[in-house]
Amino acid sequence: MISNKREFLARQFNRVGLTRALERSSRRPALLVANYHRIGRPEASPFFDGVFSATPESFAAEVASLRDRFRLITLAELLDQAESGFPFREPTALITFDDGYRDNLDAALPVLRSLGASATFFLVTGFLDAGRLPWWDHVAYVVKRTEAPRLVLDRPAPLAIDLGGISRAEAVMTVIRAWHAHPPRVEDEPEVRRHLEDRAGVSVDEPALARGLFLSWDDARCLTEAGMAIGSHTRAHPTLARLSEAEQFRELAESKRLLEQHFHREVAALAYPFGGPGDTTAATRRLAREAGYRLAFSTITGENRAKGIDPFQLRRLNIGITDTPGLLRARLALSTSFGRSFL
Repeated sequence: MISNKREFLARQFNRVGLTRALERSSRRPALLVANYHRIGRPEASPFFDGVFSATPESFAAEVASLRDRFRLITLAELLDQAESGFPFREPTALITFDDGYRDNLDAALPVLRSLGASATFFLVTGFLDAGRLPWWDHVAYVVKRTEAPRLVLDRPAPLAIDLGGISRAEAVMTVIRAWHAHPPRVEDEPEVRRHLEDRAGVSVDEPALARGLFLSWDDARCLTEAGMAIGSHTRAHPTLARLSEAEQFRELAESKRLLEQHFHREVAALAYPFGGPGDTTAATRRLAREAGYRLAFSTITGENRAKGIDPFQLRRLNIGITDTPGLLRARLALSTSFGRSFL
């Protein structure tokens, strides 16, 4: 059964030959950055389903497709290209991962090595320290675990959710959307988390859960020893645009310092947390440069064409768990033809 409209459209594109025609006609020089988060099966996870990008099997098929259709490059090669004004001569692709989940090592790395591919892993230094769960995984864990028939919240916004009338995935997304719309201040976040736990009747051992969910410093070192590149995803994964310039600079500079201290190499690339159009400002991009980064990646969808690339606002194609190989193929064809995907 076709799971959604995007998959239906992709199948029609592939069936009538439109995808193949776009692939033949869109061999222009450009950079496409395929961005992932988690590799695994969300149905087996007590955490947020929305950060799963692919199963191990689909990830292998996607990397093979990227390798066959593009010249896969490393972060070091891209940094060299940046020094020369990005003189791409053919369709080029880079694979990136955000956040630093443990399955990046356990599930993604074996696939990358078997296919002779490289990737760049953008790490949150606070997650490596295994102190706390990110708020989205905390929300999902609590809502999935609660046995309450209704969840009534005052924070981050007033909500009353009938847990018997909707799926847990829908309930999780209701709270996630409320958090996005009414983000608590950094100093208020612990209280908002406790409020959710109290109303749901769920106790959360965050340090123990975080240790199993995210890479440790030693795990991340295994990635570098396998030839993978490391970049910064800040210290605590905040929405940078909501912080003062001084707070933004601390997030950018301190994470870079810690990563360089642990890995004894320059950390020249940054991925903005969340990374959408409203999540950074011109000041953020200036501060990233001042902190010593040479490249920074957004999550704004599209490819990067050689003329007019802003090295501190590189676009990426975000890969989701519903991106079957056929759908991803259609999305790649659209991105390389029109500069963005409509699927």
